[in-house]
Amino acid sequence: MTIPTQDSLAGFIASTPEVSFTERGETRVHYRVGVEHWRREDDGSFTKLDSSFHDLLLSGRTAERAANIFRKGDTFVAHGQVENYPMERDGHANPRAVFVARRIGHDLARTRYTVDRRPAHDVDASPGVHQAEQTPQTARTDNGAGPPASAPSSRSRTAGAEHAPTISR
Repeated sequence: MTIPTQDSLAGFIASTPEVSFTERGETRVHYRVGVEHWRREDDGSFTKLDSSFHDLLLSGRTAERAANIFRKGDTFVAHGQVENYPMERDGHANPRAVFVARRIGHDLARTRYTVDRRPAHDVDASPGVHQAEQTPQTARTDNGAGPPASAPSSRSRTAGAEHAPTISR
């Protein structure tokens, strides 16, 4: 039996999340993400090159959790696939590559965190993303330094962190 694999993307969160909802009420979160690039030199050292920036899209419960946990500057590893979406700019529809992530987590090699081993449905019952009436809208979140004290943390909380976004439908 072959090992099932998917495309992956490792980078850093470069924007605050843009939260929106589908017509069916499913949560969608869009991030602008950066990917660092390095060049190996003949002497074995590495030279940092300019980062590239891309779109990352999450949906459903994963999107809700990501909106609460990830902050600008966090490093992540995600898996999913690249899809092309038509984006209209200056009256022309141009396809734009978007990484649609099925799963995402903080990068273990670059992030300190603690693990909460309760099943996700137990965590979902705790405060964090709040859902209200079914009114479609788009919300932008603030740039907090970490998750709120009431939300399960996947990393160490820093003093002065702002509250997680409230997601309303």
